[in-house]
Amino acid sequence: MNTEREYLYLPLSSAIKSVGVKIHLFALISHFTSHSNDLFVELKIIDETYPAVGITVEFCAENPAKLPNVKSAHDIISLHHVTVKIVDGKYYCKYDNKYSSFALFEEGENGKLEPYQVSAKYTGTEQNTIYLKKLRYWSYTERRTYQDLTEQPLKLMKIDPFAIFDLICKVLHVSKSCNEEWILYVWDGTDVPPGLQWRKSVEMENSQVPLHFEEPNLPNDISCTFPCVGTVLRVFLKANSMAIRKLHDNIINNNSKVWVRVCNMTCTMHETSGIWKGILEPFGKINILSDEDKFVQDRVREFENRMVNPYGRFPWLCMPCSFNSITVTDYFPSIFCYSTLMDSLSNKQAPHEIKCIARVVDIHPYKIEKWRSPFDAHFEIRLTLEDPTARIHAYLAGQDAEKFFGDKSDEILKERMKKLLGLVEWETDEGSISMRDPPWAAFCLKLCYLHEGPSKCTKYMVVGTRISVLS
Repeated sequence: MNTEREYLYLPLSSAIKSVGVKIHLFALISHFTSHSNDLFVELKIIDETYPAVGITVEFCAENPAKLPNVKSAHDIISLHHVTVKIVDGKYYCKYDNKYSSFALFEEGENGKLEPYQVSAKYTGTEQNTIYLKKLRYWSYTERRTYQDLTEQPLKLMKIDPFAIFDLICKVLHVSKSCNEEWILYVWDGTDVPPGLQWRKSVEMENSQVPLHFEEPNLPNDISCTFPCVGTVLRVFLKANSMAIRKLHDNIINNNSKVWVRVCNMTCTMHETSGIWKGILEPFGKINILSDEDKFVQDRVREFENRMVNPYGRFPWLCMPCSFNSITVTDYFPSIFCYSTLMDSLSNKQAPHEIKCIARVVDIHPYKIEKWRSPFDAHFEIRLTLEDPTARIHAYLAGQDAEKFFGDKSDEILKERMKKLLGLVEWETDEGSISMRDPPWAAFCLKLCYLHEGPSKCTKYMVVGTRISVLS
């Protein structure tokens, strides 16, 4: 095995931020399977920076001898010149037989330093020993089995996509998805961190960000009963236990909201929508708690303190001391307090007006040349607004749209659109990749009737709001 060059091995938490770029990895194998007459092998790899969800690596070859022949789970693999991709919200590592290479090492602190299998193009380095010893030490001393995990329960505002954790929360509703998966709608009075969206630029330009990612969508008469402050997280369950059925019957039949401890769950972010998604695998469990439980009382007390705070309806990461809105509002001078989007959605009266703090997660149409009406050249734009409680569509039209952007030149409009979306783009071997991380902004919204009648269809209009030139 030659030792002619050095490789920069990325931790998996950095690898998932390098979509489309050729990288090098050194990781632990947590699961492995083979398919189709042993011409296809799939590995799940983890490390100390991404121990819960991991990344799937797929190998395919016309000759089984060219595939990794893993002896056991917890063996270690070195990968060179592989590419991370996102498919259906999950990370995959693409192994290209033409450019990529691998080496397999034994698990255990006493394992050999030399690999027991290498691919034809693999070049080892002196760094291998350092990474190998580090992973073996982590595997032996720090990596916890799912059943033995006893971490302090997290709150939604501190959920970690790189870890397995317990969550103390109230179950507000239970339903089933189109795939017959149970979905728990849970809440603890705090806000999840803002989400990100990332995918190929051409895909982002030609698709729209959804208001929800679960199918079917929850009926409005149910979702509007949810708390107006704090995020409601969707947790998808892989198990079909009696405890879940009891929860369902208790909530649906008795209209009772139950506090629970969801044990050994993980969270991921749906990359096209940027919405957090909880996952409870079959090894997880749900424990029903009493209202006298210490953690339950802590969550209730913290929420009550939030509600008496004059800024309790501000998003968690958007406190007044640090909030620098990229927009200015000069409408509704009599309305001093901010509302959440769920405040408005649960308000049965229309029309009504609110001030809110939200992020623009999508603009439709995406291309600026399509913003103007073909009839009168006025702007007609739909914004998708998000705060910790909900997502809505809000429309910009006429003079309100002119005032919002403040300039009609395409160059300025494009610059301000990118600012609203928090858009960052970079080039990879497979084309341009876009990421959206929108900033928080203040908006004045008016809920209006589209027409009178039995249906009384309504829509939100953005009014009295403009982008700050100084932001």
